[in-house]
Amino acid sequence: MKNRIIKYAAFLLSLLLIVGNLTFIQPLAVHAATLDDAVTIKAIDENGEEVFGVTAIEIDEGDTAFDVLLEAGEKKDKEIQYDEYDFGNYVTGIGDVLETNTHSWSFNVNGKAADVGASSFEVENGDNVLFALRDLDDFSPEVSINVTATDINDNAIINKEVAIATGSSAYDALYQAAAQEDLSLDVSVDDTYFTFVNNVGETDLGPNDYWNVAVDNEALSTSIADHPVQEGQEVQLQVTTYESPEDVEEEEETPSEEEEAPAEEAEDESKTPVDKETPAINAKQVQVNVDDILSYMDAASIELSYGSEWWVWGVAHTNREIPDSYVKSIEALVKDNEGEFRNLFELEKIIIGLSAAGKDATDINGTNLIEKLATHSWMEEGDPAINAAIYGLLAIDSAEFAVSEDFRTMLITSILDKELENGGWSFFGSNPSPDITGMALAALAPYKEDPKVKTAIDRAVTYLSESQDAEGGYDIAFNGGDSSESVSQAIIGLAAVGADPTSPSFTKEGGNLLQHLVKFKQEDGGYSHLLDGGSTDMSTQQALLAFVAYQKLVNGTGSVYQFSAPVEEEPPNEPEQPEDPEDTEKPEEDPNQPGTDDEPKDEDPKPEKGDNTSDNGKNNETNEHVKQLENAGNKQTNASGEKLPNTSTNTFNFLASGLVLLLIGGAIFLMWRKRQANESM
Repeated sequence: MKNRIIKYAAFLLSLLLIVGNLTFIQPLAVHAATLDDAVTIKAIDENGEEVFGVTAIEIDEGDTAFDVLLEAGEKKDKEIQYDEYDFGNYVTGIGDVLETNTHSWSFNVNGKAADVGASSFEVENGDNVLFALRDLDDFSPEVSINVTATDINDNAIINKEVAIATGSSAYDALYQAAAQEDLSLDVSVDDTYFTFVNNVGETDLGPNDYWNVAVDNEALSTSIADHPVQEGQEVQLQVTTYESPEDVEEEEETPSEEEEAPAEEAEDESKTPVDKETPAINAKQVQVNVDDILSYMDAASIELSYGSEWWVWGVAHTNREIPDSYVKSIEALVKDNEGEFRNLFELEKIIIGLSAAGKDATDINGTNLIEKLATHSWMEEGDPAINAAIYGLLAIDSAEFAVSEDFRTMLITSILDKELENGGWSFFGSNPSPDITGMALAALAPYKEDPKVKTAIDRAVTYLSESQDAEGGYDIAFNGGDSSESVSQAIIGLAAVGADPTSPSFTKEGGNLLQHLVKFKQEDGGYSHLLDGGSTDMSTQQALLAFVAYQKLVNGTGSVYQFSAPVEEEPPNEPEQPEDPEDTEKPEEDPNQPGTDDEPKDEDPKPEKGDNTSDNGKNNETNEHVKQLENAGNKQTNASGEKLPNTSTNTFNFLASGLVLLLIGGAIFLMWRKRQANESM
């Protein structure tokens, strides 16, 4: 039974790790584990804001909700204030949120107020505890939620409307609906990923079946216990079967003379698969897809403000400007929270967004967000979670911010240390994922000249090629199957390190990565999570980033996560491509591609990061970090012993050239002055 629980938990985790914004769903630890007996607990203030977020607490028999609160307070560094009475302990404060004459702390379990006090309520495995500061005039507010659950044959198991305490989660709604239908819930609690639903009632589940959880038809990107629900929403569970992709024999087709493509199209199709139903895609068509996504945004009235960072990153590379309202919304946020960010991922996203908007994150109304990042409590131990390290590195490189080399080296080393044995990265376990691997490539790209980084990049590029299925995508159980986000992140990461996602190495029977991404396009211009789904913002945001990443690869203008203006000078040495599993071809340039002109281009994309020299001596800092990395304790070794492509312009060469020009200019000026003086005599 325990193995079955673990298997079902792993399948349900697929819904929690849908990338898109895989990186920012919650801090993800590397060594997560399912707890034998545990509960989850959360505390919110009178406005519904978290005092501390969902926390998993392991329990012993006889433990009470008050015991759990005390342990959570210790774990989250929140002081628990209470008064002792004969009837039990009365909570008066959690952290710096205290009761007042008008508000007091309420105690709820699984969406309902308990009949006894917290110090008398014995908790059981799977319970979800909520402490909320409530208005005494409305001490038990509730919301109505509809819950549905269907088996593999679409037979209804639950179809119930329930009332639960305001601020409760989707899990609380499910718990109450199951209780009303007299159905048991088989759940397990993980110390990092929180609550998993293994089964509802006695529903028959096949070996590859799992419970798909959604709210209002949107798959959850967090645990069901960490997703608050609002009035009128619907929590939906459905048994879903994961099927591995079938091996498809390659069939060669020879087009008839009538089907012969024009010469220009034939050249494009040299990179495409044998499957003629998959259309070729060139630079002009990439731009059409970008324009269609912008039209999707217009139709959906998407406004760029705080919380829309994924949109901001992509739009910044189009012909549209980031509105001032975005920066103002961030400034208001920083003012309201006095520059303090409890959530590290929120801070990292905002820094990248500000760089995209051309705003200096070191001075947001006097607050230095880069300093806040470097000193954040999640960074203190020197070994942040993999996604925290990745986006921390992307943040400090988004506008070439000056940070200590110790901090930069710590982030790089942390990523390298988490590389899996056969290449690639994952949030947990021994199986790499294309999503996190693509993000890691984007973060490490500016540091390709370090041998350890180069070796990791080469292995990751090989993994992304070899793990593609016959259709050209990535059928990953954790993502619910073949997802567009996996394809988008792979494209972004490959483009960042200079590997062409349309090359033979990334072309399978069903198409290359770019062709496969277009299969997810919907009539409204948006992109779906799975091939049989509808448009979602998450999928469309990442598709936009993927398309502009490919454009920047074609044009040699760097990574989508870097927003400094590129230097016009050509690099002193032509950089080499990262080692590809097969010979790759440079993306074909198109006269219709934005940013291109009739001038001849280099054979390879321009260096991405090192070319962007600045007055603060960033390149010298990068060279210094390379020295530190060479001495850092790291499991990677340079298997090939080859030197990495030089992606950093030598600052000394520029300074020396500038000094020579300055001396020549000074000599000419003195000669001119002397001549003027002679003529005036």
